[in-house]
Parts: sequence; structure tokens; C-alpha cells
Amino acid sequence: MTKHRHPSSRRKQEEKKEAEDIFVEKMVELGNWAKKNNQTLVIAVVAIVLVAATVMYLGRVRANRTQQAVAQLEQVQQAVVYGDREQAKASLVQYLATFDGTPYALEARLILGQVYLEDGDPEAAMETLAPAVREMDSHPVGLQAAFLLAAAYEDAGRLDDAERTFLRIANTAEMSFQIQEALAGAARIRAETGNYAGAVDLYEDVVGSLDENSPDRDFWEMKLEEARAHLMG
Repeated sequence: MTKHRHPSSRRKQEEKKEAEDIFVEKMVELGNWAKKNNQTLVIAVVAIVLVAATVMYLGRVRANRTQQAVAQLEQVQQAVVYGDREQAKASLVQYLATFDGTPYALEARLILGQVYLEDGDPEAAMETLAPAVREMDSHPVGLQAAFLLAAAYEDAGRLDDAERTFLRIANTAEMSFQIQEALAGAARIRAETGNYAGAVDLYEDVVGSLDENSPDRDFWEMKLEEARAHLMG
């Protein structure tokens, strides 16, 4: 008895043969193109190799630069703590010129800004800290730099700028103690400039953010009552 194949089986075989024919045809076309365009093919391959080599080279350069940045920052920190003060500042300035753009440069800016503040040079501190503060939304060092920048503004008598910086920190920070410190700084400046109503508002925010059993609560409640007394008197 003759067995008849199912139509669907015969159709699948035909489709498979057609696909194989198309594949062979395309491979022949590719071979012919490669023969006719041998130079183009070689150039393309060389370009790919060059790109890969460049990526690997740049990766090694970045890794070496990062290692150098870490090692030199440690040396500079030691110089700040134990070495000559002026030489330490010069080393930090040179470090920034060499490694600016790396994450470690932000830490160097923080250190140098603090040194300038301690040496009574708020203008130099502001110039040094400003680039780090611009990173405060994405890097924790930026928040620390912002606190120092606010202090530099205060030292320079730019109280409005100091208040705005403290409020910006309060709106950006995620840690409760940072928010409280920033609000308290802005409240203090408002009180110093006679804006007691504004100081009361901020001190209320600070007290409201504290736990009932917080050891700091009594102190900030006292500052709040002082601001209220000035406002009433």
C-alpha cells in the first residue's frame, strides 16, 4: 500500500528547502561581495580592531589615573594634618589641576575649602567649593561642601546667600540630622538679621522633626522660645 504524505508535511519540507536555498544564495552573494570589495572588508576589520584596542587602552588609562588619584590624595591629606600649611594648600591646588574631573577631586575640594576657611579666607573657600556643591544632588561630598560654602558665605557677610544655601541643603538632603542642621543654620541667620518670624517657622520645623525623647529637643525648644520672645517683644 502506498503511503501518502500529509499536505502539511509536504509544505513544511518545501518551506525548509526554500529557506536553505535562500541561505545558500545569500552566502554566495556575501562571498562574491567580499571578493569584489576585499579592501573595504579589510578596512572595516582594521577599524573594528582599532576601536576595541582604543577602548581597552582608555580603560587602562582611567584605571591608572584613578589609582594615582587615590594615592596622591592620601599623601595630600597627610600633608594637611602634619605638614607645612602653605605647602599643603599648594599641593591641594596642584592635585585639583591634575585630577579635576575624578570623584576624588571633590574630596580634595572639600579639604582645601575647609583649610581656606580655617585660615580666614572665605572668598578662596567659596571659589574652591562651588564646583563640588554643584554635585550635591548626586554625590554625598557635595552636601558636605554645601555646609562649608554656607559657612564661607557667613564669614564673608553674605547672609542671604548663606540662608539660601542652608535651605537648599534642607531640600536636598535625605538624612534627618542633615536636614535639621541645615534648617537650624537658616533659622540662626534669620534671627541674626531680625527676621524672627522666619526663624520661628524654621525652629518649629526642627523641633517637629525631633523625637520626643531626643537629647537635642530641649536645646532647640529653647532656641524656638528665644525667637518667639524676640518676635513678641
